[in-house]
Amino acid sequence: MSQINGLDIQVFGVSVQDAESHRRFVDRDGLNFPLLVDVDRNLSLLFGAVDKVSSRTSKRMAVYIDVQGRILKIEKQLNPKTHGTDLVDFFSSQR
Repeated sequence: MSQINGLDIQVFGVSVQDAESHRRFVDRDGLNFPLLVDVDRNLSLLFGAVDKVSSRTSKRMAVYIDVQGRILKIEKQLNPKTHGTDLVDFFSSQR
């Protein structure tokens, strides 16, 4: 994540689980970015991370949005092992 700091971007995670579940996940995995709660699934439905309101989990994906609110890229096949590097590579190429 140190490479991301130099890119002037903000990373957020979004999940359909509740706040307590998020706290456990952040503590367990040591996340250093905000994890947003989307229990009503509005955002997840909008970006296709869930198929229906009753979905218990959301797909791992990334949406890159610029400061003007334009969607630059939607990554639907996110690999958690390489995503940090993929993110840095993408935003570095946008400069």
